[in-house]
Amino acid sequence: MNVAARARHVLARRPWLYWAAVLLLGIGIAVVVARAAGGIEEARLAWGETHEVVVAGADLEPGDALAGRVERRSLPAPMIPSAALTAVPAGAVARQHVTEGEVVVDGDVAASGTPQALIPDGWAAVAVAEAVPTGARVGDEVRPVAGGVELAGEGLVVGHSGDAVLVAVPRADAAAVALAATSGELALVLLP
Repeated sequence: MNVAARARHVLARRPWLYWAAVLLLGIGIAVVVARAAGGIEEARLAWGETHEVVVAGADLEPGDALAGRVERRSLPAPMIPSAALTAVPAGAVARQHVTEGEVVVDGDVAASGTPQALIPDGWAAVAVAEAVPTGARVGDEVRPVAGGVELAGEGLVVGHSGDAVLVAVPRADAAAVALAATSGELALVLLP
């Protein structure tokens, strides 16, 4: 006799065997689920305690207001940078590009959207009237050049004033950049 036919015959005469198998299968599934849930809890505990920090809820560009575009999330302590914000100051704006889901740190935030607030510490801003506009926006990295010479190894667009672009450069390079800007020889090289 066929094995399947024999099993049907046995189960038809003894239905309690069927229900016992269903019960054992259910208990087995419950044990597997309980172990998986326990493993998740063990993994969470291995990361340590959690703290609430400010996380970007959307991609932020320099000068974007943080209000309504960030959220508080609870993250494990090892995932939190030391300078992470726990609250958003009123009127704060992004000082640099911040990606959605990234923890917001002190260096990402300026007190206001004014160009002065976006100038990094130890830098100064110079107004540059471009003969050929680069289309540089606030937050773009640029290199000021004149006569084929790079005048500053770093530059950051922090604002616009009329037709001029406000470019922040390290304070040691600011005088040379300002001199070249007044002579009309200064050009900005826009970086990716």
